[in-house]
Amino acid sequence: MRILIGSNVHWWNAEAAYASKIAQLLQQAGHKVFVLTRPDSLNSQKLGSLGLSLVEHINLNSNNPFQLFLSYQKLKKFIDEEQIDLINPHRSEGLPLFVFAARAVRSMRPEKPIAIVRTRGTTRPLRNHWLNRKMQTDWTDYHITAGEIVGQRLLSTVPGISEKVKIIYFPVDCPELPLKPEKNFRWEFEIPENARVLAVVGRIRPVKGQRILLQGLSQLLTDFPDLVLLMPFRDTSENEPEMIALRADIERLNLKDHLRLIPEREDIRWLMEFAYLGIVSSVESEVICRVAVEFFSVATPVVAFPTGCLPEIIQHEQNGMLAKNKTTEALVEEMRIVLSNPGLSERLSRGARKDAEVRFNPQIMLDQTLKVFKQVLDIAKAKSGNFS
Repeated sequence: MRILIGSNVHWWNAEAAYASKIAQLLQQAGHKVFVLTRPDSLNSQKLGSLGLSLVEHINLNSNNPFQLFLSYQKLKKFIDEEQIDLINPHRSEGLPLFVFAARAVRSMRPEKPIAIVRTRGTTRPLRNHWLNRKMQTDWTDYHITAGEIVGQRLLSTVPGISEKVKIIYFPVDCPELPLKPEKNFRWEFEIPENARVLAVVGRIRPVKGQRILLQGLSQLLTDFPDLVLLMPFRDTSENEPEMIALRADIERLNLKDHLRLIPEREDIRWLMEFAYLGIVSSVESEVICRVAVEFFSVATPVVAFPTGCLPEIIQHEQNGMLAKNKTTEALVEEMRIVLSNPGLSERLSRGARKDAEVRFNPQIMLDQTLKVFKQVLDIAKAKSGNFS
């Protein structure tokens, strides 16, 4: 199968990671995969480092009508010359060009159909006008969503396509445990031997809820004075407002001895395993939530707010704990339960790892995706009269 994946984003986020992962899996399975992305972007750098074939000469993100027409012509030529069987856009930007280019090539070579499978990893509202509804229903053969919440948002705007929607979760590779870090983290971060370590991972942003977590940590220290919170972060400079506010909270709450801010580094998974408990304090987004399943992969249970797809990922009291609502008090309540019950913590740890190995296994993502791809191609071939 010859597949064109659209991942035309500038940054490296969960949607980009999802597209990257399925591209890798498909390529490893023997399919020819091209990834259309934005040149000189962080996403392009990440994709290139994985040995994927990149398409960077077609600009799908322009607002210039002339540029979009040129991009349409280039895209149509690429699809035709590379004999693409299936197009898998992961972003709304550029979807019309993918659709119209595919339809044009279909008309030129009706004996070789092209299928379009749109993968959605966002709950952003769809544009509710006739052309977009037409593209999502009649001109898109199938939809893959990264979670149930994404599918619900899609169907709220485009009802009647539930039989053409498949939920496929972001997977995770499970390393052999225990990991063997190159450094002694207790020594590196000056953490006392008796301290229990919490970890929250991600960009320092209001939606990530780190400042809410600091409030919770301050409350927990009354009963658990040995706690230390690791906060590995990326894509955040010291002069950004949220970082300035975070550091002010650390001073105000007297948390300096209980918090370690850690700039981006390569051994994040090792830090996740080192933690007694992983925290996902996000109050918005988290439609894919890689970080939760990455904690699972190293047998670290998670306490999280009920945000985005987290109610689907966190099975309460099995692989983690889900707060009842998005308040500091609710988060603290679940953290307190785990910290007070070593037996529960051990059970959650086993459940987290098992879920990573079974429910979020990369082979499941590949098998389910290929099943969708083959199904839509078989239907397209039948419609074109090509049964070979």
